[in-house]
Amino acid sequence: MTYRLTSRWLAEYARRPLNLVLLLVVPVIFVTMSAGTLADFADILGGVADLGEVEAATAGWAAAVLAGVAGFFHVSTSRDADRRLAAAGAGAGRVVASRLVSTLALAALASAGALLALRVRTDLAGTPRVIGATLLFAVIYAGIGVTVGALVRSEMNGSLIVVFAWIFDVFFGPAMGGRAPFIRVFPLHFPTLVVTDVASGHAGRLGDLGLSLVWAGLTMSVAVISLTLTTRSHQHATRHKIPVLRRIGVALMAASRQLRRMPVMWVLIVGLPVAFISASIAVTPDDPTPVELVERGQRALQIVSMTDVHGAVMVPITVGFLASLAGLFVILDSAQADRRLSLTSYRTWEILTVRMAVITAASLLATAVAVAVTSFSFDAASWPIFIAANVLVALTYATIGVIVGPLFGRLGGLYLLLLLPFIDIGMAQNPMFDAAPPTWGRYLPAHGAVRVMMDGAFTPTFDETGALLLAVAWLMALAIGAVAVFRRVTVS
Repeated sequence: MTYRLTSRWLAEYARRPLNLVLLLVVPVIFVTMSAGTLADFADILGGVADLGEVEAATAGWAAAVLAGVAGFFHVSTSRDADRRLAAAGAGAGRVVASRLVSTLALAALASAGALLALRVRTDLAGTPRVIGATLLFAVIYAGIGVTVGALVRSEMNGSLIVVFAWIFDVFFGPAMGGRAPFIRVFPLHFPTLVVTDVASGHAGRLGDLGLSLVWAGLTMSVAVISLTLTTRSHQHATRHKIPVLRRIGVALMAASRQLRRMPVMWVLIVGLPVAFISASIAVTPDDPTPVELVERGQRALQIVSMTDVHGAVMVPITVGFLASLAGLFVILDSAQADRRLSLTSYRTWEILTVRMAVITAASLLATAVAVAVTSFSFDAASWPIFIAANVLVALTYATIGVIVGPLFGRLGGLYLLLLLPFIDIGMAQNPMFDAAPPTWGRYLPAHGAVRVMMDGAFTPTFDETGALLLAVAWLMALAIGAVAVFRRVTVS
């Protein structure tokens, strides 16, 4: 019975081939494109391992986030069906076992893709230490994903919990120079030390590998308990109250009620910039670094503080990611209601206006918090230009989220939005890695807006008119695409 159920769950997952493709492709792209960059970044921040070992850790990081997200959606999207199946005679134990086995199979698939990509970069990919540690990364976060999927009803809230736990786990872990005692309780702390071949000195008798195995056993045990309890229990399904100016006002009130059921999104929109930007600035050394800037029509390299550069660039990185997730989940969580509204007197543009108002509010809030946080340690040369550029980044990626959601679904969309802002803003447009963006980076959505942001951050006059026009052109083109996708979804 367990084997048959496991096969059924995997076949169900494979009905959307894109999910399987992304499960393999995303870690390949992540490791191939980011391994060297993350290794350099770790070196800048004073990481404890050499560059090759940090590159090896990227395979485990990619496998961890994909396994966590896959585990979450694998459980959350089938919660009610699993309860009915268990009540019909399959039993909670068999249902839970089959879900966990199929989740571990997906984690193994993500690990394989990450290790294959790492093999292109370094021979370390074939060593037992790296293979075993990468699988441990995936198992730990698969357990976390299943636990969150069992306990958190909202798909948006739950997936954000998994993703942001991973962000803090990776970017404030030992490979990135994190040495504070509290990071020792992060799930990936000891596995990261294992894969980078660095002894912690605080692992006790079990050692770093022993504590990594304990974490894997602990997260999977909690997953078993959580999934068993929620599969046996019955919870009432959440009812969606579905409710030219009055209709939009009524729809906005209904949307606000929906958003009150997403407390994690609002907590993270406020809390993530505070924690992530503050910590990033705090760990960045105050060393000089070259940045390409335009002043009075002359493009040249200027030397500025690395702390200031990191403080400036963390704002678009943070708001771009948060805004894209807001666009993704607000559109998907309201999709059924929007289809019903389209059958009434509501026009498509009215429905989209309401949704975009909500998404824009979330994006502007994230931008305001991020700018406020960075202002405590960074003083932009021109705050109006700096703020306007970050609003452009937020709106651009919010619109991308609106497009990606209906086309790729929750799981596929989340995979893509974990990757695109990181590659675009975090790597290609990030002056901490290159004084000027690489040639391929000029074709990405945030290029123009980030160039305007850098101009406002470090020069008193505005000289990036071309970049501003490019950013506006990207936003307008994406907006047209969002309208087309939304219209297709609501009338189908």
